[in-house]
Amino acid sequence: MSVIEEERVRGGVFKDINAEDEDQQPTVIESLCMNCYENGSTRLLLTKIPFFKEIIISSFTCPHCNWTNTEIQSAGRIQEQGVLYTLQVKTKEDMNREVVKSDSASTRIPQLDFEIPAFTQNGSLSTIEGLLDRAVAGLEQDQPIRKVCVLFVNEVH
Repeated sequence: MSVIEEERVRGGVFKDINAEDEDQQPTVIESLCMNCYENGSTRLLLTKIPFFKEIIISSFTCPHCNWTNTEIQSAGRIQEQGVLYTLQVKTKEDMNREVVKSDSASTRIPQLDFEIPAFTQNGSLSTIEGLLDRAVAGLEQDQPIRKVCVLFVNEVH
């Protein structure tokens, strides 16, 4: 399918993100909670972020166990060339800056020698602080099991 045909097909489904557009409402579907296996609800919104790309924003909530999950998934083609954005964090308020991070983006903090490689997190709409919290949670996940594995490997050698 050519790019022109693809735009014609997608043109009616993906609308530019606009806070004033009351017609742009998420679709709500009943979904299984992967935490407690009861039914919860997923909200899906198909939209275009100007100068970025078409995305699917999903938000899951479970009324039974209060588990939540939000994700942003790419709905368009990956751009041929990447884009580099640089943010200087100088104040605490800068940590509240909202960012859209695709799953193929990497995040680097040279001053800390810290990097979140591409494809290690799902796409998200978050803040700088939220991205860091998510990375810390990922590093802490299964940490006790990793410590046991390291001890076991050291005892074998």
